[in-house]
Amino acid sequence: MAIVLNPHEPAINRGIKTVGVGKKGSKALTPELAWEIVDDLKSGKVSKAAQGAFFAGLCAKGIEPQEEILEQAFSPGILKNPSQLLNTIAHDAPQFALWICNQLLQGHTLDRQTAYDLGKFLFSDEAGDAARGWVASFLRVRYETDDEYEGLLQALEDTLEPAFKIPTPPGEPIIQIAEPFDGVDHSYMITPLIGRFFQEKGYRVVHQVGRNSGPKFEMNLWDITQALGEKPASSNADLAQDKPAFGWFFHQSMMSKALDRWVGLRHQTIKRPFLSTIERFINPLKADILIASAFHPPYGEKMMRLAERAGFKGVIIVRNGMEGTIAFPLLREVKILISVIQKDGSYKRHEMILKNPCVVDTEEMIKKPKAADNARLIEAYVQSGTSASKHFDLRVQSTCEGLKQALGI
Repeated sequence: MAIVLNPHEPAINRGIKTVGVGKKGSKALTPELAWEIVDDLKSGKVSKAAQGAFFAGLCAKGIEPQEEILEQAFSPGILKNPSQLLNTIAHDAPQFALWICNQLLQGHTLDRQTAYDLGKFLFSDEAGDAARGWVASFLRVRYETDDEYEGLLQALEDTLEPAFKIPTPPGEPIIQIAEPFDGVDHSYMITPLIGRFFQEKGYRVVHQVGRNSGPKFEMNLWDITQALGEKPASSNADLAQDKPAFGWFFHQSMMSKALDRWVGLRHQTIKRPFLSTIERFINPLKADILIASAFHPPYGEKMMRLAERAGFKGVIIVRNGMEGTIAFPLLREVKILISVIQKDGSYKRHEMILKNPCVVDTEEMIKKPKAADNARLIEAYVQSGTSASKHFDLRVQSTCEGLKQALGI
């Protein structure tokens, strides 16, 4: 399948989207694009993180003859010596980070402790953004292992602010809902209403939110939350207060400065990195249940394993959701992966396949949805039980009912 690029985007962005897709999707640069990237490298227009992500993708893919044009930005023959290339673009990175980058270059995987040590660098304020981009791209292209994910998650949780490390106030069981942080670009989100539904069923609901990290930039859950007039939690202690209507919203910038800084790096590295997965397992409250979605079918099982390793007692992963969210589509079946911890500490898994009754002819497609409009639909639904949008109302009803079945309540 051909890669469609926006000619108005910076050349390095188009380059990353060409060579940094993954094992099967990466393509060779055209000579024209390679020359554009050379010009931008020479003029200092390319950030260190973007350089790392681009050249990691290029090296992982394998360098083709027309791509040797890129040597014009450095020195002849440098592409034949990836370690030299790495040392050139990431010269400010600590030696440990460069060693890791070379390990990835040579095809090695990392054990959990090494991944944890890598995470300590990735989430630090040390210099070395080219190495950060290199790591993010290499891990993405060859797929992260469970041990790598777990080590990186542990390092990320170490960066939580003290207010989000204090014990959780006692009370009803906690459900953590974690939607993709880049949100949606052709549908409306119903997540606050799912939170409201489960709070009425005797749970406390916490939503993970944050700035939009891309690659979609139309609106995310935090945009809608602000349009609803909701505020972010300032501490785990907030759960000692009365339940807000939609639940609590835990914002990445409040929880971890390191995690929030990576939003800017992700804008530069373009493709979804390891963080787009592990950020949804950060669990400051030690929530009992996680409800999340899988970007792609193979990620369902991976997310299940990671949630179990992260210590959630119950896990619900939605596959085939609208735009990768937990909202159910109306015209296709939904697969729900469920895992529940047993008395002996093991997990019992099973699947549910839910088929929605065909009560509509088409899925609703919203061109450039706006958070304010989404918030109005939510507010109307709360006030009168209907938003006046048939698709929106049916999606709320089917999703809440399906997740209720999955939870066994």
